[in-house]
Amino acid sequence: MIWHIATKEIYHHFMTLRFALMIILLPLLFVANALIYGLGDDGYAVQNNAYNRYVTQNDAHIKENANKSLAELALVGPGELPKRPSRLTFCAHGADEVIPRSVMMKSERSTSRTRGIPDEDYAWRHPFSLAYPLMSSYSKAPQRIKIDWVFIGMLMSFFAILFTFDAIAGERSRGTLSLIMSNTVSRGQVLLGKYLGAFLTLMVPLVIGILMNLLAILLTGSILFDSSDWLRILGMVGLFVLHVSVFIFLGLFFSSRVSNAITSLVWLLLTWVCLAFVFPSLLGTFVGNLKPIPSVDAVSMRKRVQLGQIDAEWREGPSPKLKKAPAIERPSVTRRWATYFTAISDTETQIADGHIDQQFRQVQLARDLTQISPLACFQYAMEGLANTGVVSYMNFVKQARRYRQTFTDFIKTEDRSDPESLHIYPVKEGLSQKPVTPAAVPRFTEHISHESVLVPVGLLILFNLLFFIVAQISFLKSDVK
Repeated sequence: MIWHIATKEIYHHFMTLRFALMIILLPLLFVANALIYGLGDDGYAVQNNAYNRYVTQNDAHIKENANKSLAELALVGPGELPKRPSRLTFCAHGADEVIPRSVMMKSERSTSRTRGIPDEDYAWRHPFSLAYPLMSSYSKAPQRIKIDWVFIGMLMSFFAILFTFDAIAGERSRGTLSLIMSNTVSRGQVLLGKYLGAFLTLMVPLVIGILMNLLAILLTGSILFDSSDWLRILGMVGLFVLHVSVFIFLGLFFSSRVSNAITSLVWLLLTWVCLAFVFPSLLGTFVGNLKPIPSVDAVSMRKRVQLGQIDAEWREGPSPKLKKAPAIERPSVTRRWATYFTAISDTETQIADGHIDQQFRQVQLARDLTQISPLACFQYAMEGLANTGVVSYMNFVKQARRYRQTFTDFIKTEDRSDPESLHIYPVKEGLSQKPVTPAAVPRFTEHISHESVLVPVGLLILFNLLFFIVAQISFLKSDVK
């Protein structure tokens, strides 16, 4: 009986204008998605070429300074660390146009004229530090709607409403619901049959669109998938299933609560707008105003003040601590410079890391609160599988920090193997002056993590169970006439 009701619903949906609209619109959007992200100005091929150029430049930078000396490499650092572009950006673009695509291991040079020492003419280079760009140049481009799978998923939730708003209310107003219930069929079977009918109808254009999308990408040859990519794509199809299912149950709930289809549609549209736009925007604004993050100017001012205090303590005043330049023949002087450089490096690191960590905590709180919406859960889960969005950048920054420590440990280990070195880090004169093999220098490698997917997927499953139970109870208590 359940399958009989489902097939009846499928046949009914196939004959409607809304299905004709969806069977045309969805494949067109999927094909447009493949062309935009495969061949567009900022598609994967363009991003990957830029990433490869960054990697080549970084290797050349390390090789050039490693051939000079270990001390030179220690101070200038490994250079810019680019973030690897995701092959699945077309599935979930995230906010990648405003998220930096690299972090900098920068080193500043000081001149003797502007920042010299009292007794000698000496120019030095500060040890490298990790710097986080505020945003990429792509954010200056005109904003446009991102036709990715997340956007299409939002349309799918809207179509789920259109296919279920009259599933029960329409039958009741036409008088056919009481006729159905006069047979030996339970209300649970009717509800499940209508659910399957709407679900399978929605899956037809979705599957067609996804297949056309992937086929277009493969034919253009712009993106070459590996086995892990195919598994993640399969997982995203599963997310579509959970996402669409939530709104089908939601539509059945409202359809069973009201007496006519128009009222059901109005309530569903209001709920959809709130879940898609109102709640995320309000909660994001609330979190932003709850604890405002200091501006870049304020952070820069605090940095200048603290660095000025360190300079005043070590190099200025009537009796500065740094009267002579560091040298191999002056180990005690070199150690004092190491203490000075360490104080500067620790201050810069603390301020830079603290500022971006504040931003990350605010973003994470906003994400946690907005996950009351199934649409937000779907978006975050898609971004997690695609390795895009803010969480992807947060993981990238954490790995860059670990690499910073790995690189520093490598320098210290290599320096200990040179008996002629003073082994005083991070002063150039206190480290080994011998070159180091470029191939031995550790390179940065980004590792993809999908831990952020677990919570939104769990919430989508929970939403399905909750709305199924609510729809079932509502239908059991409703009048068939």
